[in-house]
Amino acid sequence: MEHAEFAGGEDRSILFARLGVGLLQGLALYLLYAALDSHAWPATDGFVFAPLLFLAVFPPLILLLGVGNLRVATLIVWTALVAVVAAALAWYGIWRAAPGSAPFGHWGDVPDLLPAFALWFFTAAGLFIAQALIAGGDHDRRFIAHYATHFDIAWKLALQLILAGIFAAVFWGVLLLGAGLFHLIGIDFFRTLIEHRWFAIPASTLAQAAALHLTDVRASLVRGARTLVLVLLSWLLPLMAAIAAGFLASLLSTGLAPLWKTRFAAGLLLGAAGFLVVLINAAYQDGEPERRPHAILRYAGSLACFVLVPIVAIAAYAIALRVEQYGWTTDRVGAAACAAVAAAYGLGYAAAAWPSGAWLARIPRWNFITSLLVLAVLAALFSPLADPMRIAVASQTARLEAGRIDAAKFDFEYLRWDGGRFGIAALKALARFSAARDAAQIHVKALAALQERTRYPGWNTPASVDVLANLDVYPGGRKLPGSFVGQKWSFGEDTVPCLVSASVRCDAYILDLAGDGQTEIALVGRASGGGAYFANALYARQSDGRWHKVGNPDPVWACSSTAAALRSGALSFLPAQPRWRDVMVNGRRLGIAPSYPANIACPP
Repeated sequence: MEHAEFAGGEDRSILFARLGVGLLQGLALYLLYAALDSHAWPATDGFVFAPLLFLAVFPPLILLLGVGNLRVATLIVWTALVAVVAAALAWYGIWRAAPGSAPFGHWGDVPDLLPAFALWFFTAAGLFIAQALIAGGDHDRRFIAHYATHFDIAWKLALQLILAGIFAAVFWGVLLLGAGLFHLIGIDFFRTLIEHRWFAIPASTLAQAAALHLTDVRASLVRGARTLVLVLLSWLLPLMAAIAAGFLASLLSTGLAPLWKTRFAAGLLLGAAGFLVVLINAAYQDGEPERRPHAILRYAGSLACFVLVPIVAIAAYAIALRVEQYGWTTDRVGAAACAAVAAAYGLGYAAAAWPSGAWLARIPRWNFITSLLVLAVLAALFSPLADPMRIAVASQTARLEAGRIDAAKFDFEYLRWDGGRFGIAALKALARFSAARDAAQIHVKALAALQERTRYPGWNTPASVDVLANLDVYPGGRKLPGSFVGQKWSFGEDTVPCLVSASVRCDAYILDLAGDGQTEIALVGRASGGGAYFANALYARQSDGRWHKVGNPDPVWACSSTAAALRSGALSFLPAQPRWRDVMVNGRRLGIAPSYPANIACPP
């Protein structure tokens, strides 16, 4: 059977709509980047910035994929729902991370601005599944679309996104090549243009929108690429099925002990199970009679369906053993969720492989059910329903209170740095009261964990760092202000390593860069390997009496030739523009940037 084209055709209005969405998305992302770069609102409040970032990324992508493919009413409702869910997930992702839980200390008193990578990845994965289900149902005008429709749309979406990513990468390769060619003849306008974020970000989203449109209106080409990929993957199925069966047979002689020694058996087994599921579906395709696979593939697919069950069972057993021994952690909760989904696939596929009727005839309905299960599991894991962080903290605290682990061996650091808001709350509760037999020791250790400013002790002892011993002051004979030397520093956005670690040295230049008669202090790290050391900072005393970082000296300040001239006093000042006066050294202009350039090489 020939499937309908899920494309918008050559209608120019669809092209302009997609380009418009891509441009607006780029502008929104640029504004968020500019706020983050300048430490301006909303990049000062994670509860606002993270939801706005998710809103700028995911709903526009749904619009790009849905325009021309979904009915207008469906597209509007679905995009609005995605916007609400994405913003809620981002807000909760920030809320669950406690203030001050960043590994090296926190940038102020607000939570992180950016959600964790796992939230990005699994939000994208969940939306991909949901988009395929919604588009299929909208096309067939029914809640559960025909399996051929779901199959066609899902694989088309996957290839569209992959090809769009490749197109964007090649697009930037062409721009960089063009900039290099113009640079050869002394014209740097093009290179300067593409380095500006106000150009780079919208250009990238426009390229993505154009790529998605091109792959949409040429759906037959995408389908041809899909067919090739599926054929290649399907012929890996006999090999993978034989390997999995051989592995299980080998366990009869070796036992499970070698697995437990690896300490990553569950993850590898679940990965193998996931790969088997992909290969089985690559061989089955849409289940249409004209695409019935070769007999070898059918036998290999049936074998793979049966070996899924014991593989997932062993993985689940490995997870259960670790939980019994050491309690729940966030990783183990995630692994258990993956095992539950894998078990659903394994049981359903084993039942589908049982000889009765057409080969794997029950897989289409089971794939739809497990897709809904995956969405439900993801929603639970990244919401308060089954937050792995909350479950892990409760489990570890319960083990401590029940005396299953001594306070001397208990990992209070885990609660402080991996437990997020829940871990901080648990530590506060333990510091106030504990019914365990070693309550006094628990009280002391909980208080100590709460007082930690960083996860790594080397960065956590600012009082022990002799700032004067770490700094070489220039011009010679000048002294650092007592208020600067006496200020207590802790690792964060206002500090460089030489202020908080005895193992790092900096040059300290006492200058009047604003030209207003007030002293600023430029701390410049030492260059290494011929390149610039990026831990530079400019400090000025503020109205609160404390010294705060107000800028970043160019990395070239740290280069050996530049540093030698600066130390000798061979510098002059240029007019302040817009705030700090630039410095002229060896005929080269050095400035103070609001943020570090991407990469600057030292001059010869």
